[in-house]
Amino acid sequence: MHYGYDVRSSASAVVAVLTILAAAQTPTHVLRLSDEVGQTNRYRLTFDIQMRAEYVSDTEPDAQTRQLLEALASGMGLHTAVEYEQRLATVEGDGTRVFEVRWHDFEFTGDIGGRPIAPPPTHVESTRDLLSHRARVRTTASGRTIDVTYSHPGLAGLARQFEQLQSALPTYLPEAPVRVGDRWTSVGQFPVDLSASAAGNMTLELEHTLLDVRPGEEGAVAVIGLSGTFSNLQGVEESRFGAPLHMEASLTGSAQFDIDHGRYIGGRYEIDMFALHAEGGVEVQLTGHANGTLAAVDTG
Repeated sequence: MHYGYDVRSSASAVVAVLTILAAAQTPTHVLRLSDEVGQTNRYRLTFDIQMRAEYVSDTEPDAQTRQLLEALASGMGLHTAVEYEQRLATVEGDGTRVFEVRWHDFEFTGDIGGRPIAPPPTHVESTRDLLSHRARVRTTASGRTIDVTYSHPGLAGLARQFEQLQSALPTYLPEAPVRVGDRWTSVGQFPVDLSASAAGNMTLELEHTLLDVRPGEEGAVAVIGLSGTFSNLQGVEESRFGAPLHMEASLTGSAQFDIDHGRYIGGRYEIDMFALHAEGGVEVQLTGHANGTLAAVDTG
């Protein structure tokens, strides 16, 4: 009798077995926010934004509009920084975390064409209100915000842009254990002010990757890479000057997560933006780049 020998099939089987063995030996990591009630973490999040506008017009814009467009064409820079503290108040039966959040500092500076610009008229009052009140934030164990309540109803509008910060904007933890190289996706909502009287959200499809797990000062640290894109196109009849006819953005970054203590210890983010505004024969193309940094604050 003659027995055939298929080299290719045997090689494939060996590769499959080796792959299974390698996967079995690759450690998995459970990334969850701490369930240690009373744990308090303090962070400082900063964003530096540079924007520039180019415009074309079929007609001569009025003096006020022309002055604004020329100022934007010379370049605008904004710097914001917020320092906040989150304390784990309770862990519910389903694993939901409830954090008490308070703000310690908020900064705003800006310039147009190298000349300083004054903060918004309500900046001082708004900052005082923000620093005087607190919020309670309910999240999943993976850091997804469920709801937010404030100690004063008037704080909701002011603090809406900070609602996602409690889990180190904009990173989410995976729902299941992961190995280095594994990926998971989520959706992130980011508030944007489209004009003085209108506001909306950018919805970014976010992809996360566990890039590395490395030794840290207090234990293993997970390095999580993230990227996301946003694009929105609306008809001319839906748009108005101040609300973009077209807007797109891309986000890249990474975050460091202390696995043993269940908390973020840092992050870096970059955002590139483009918006097209058009009305009454005036077309404005606005481009921008933002660098963001999240840092844990040592309060001693």
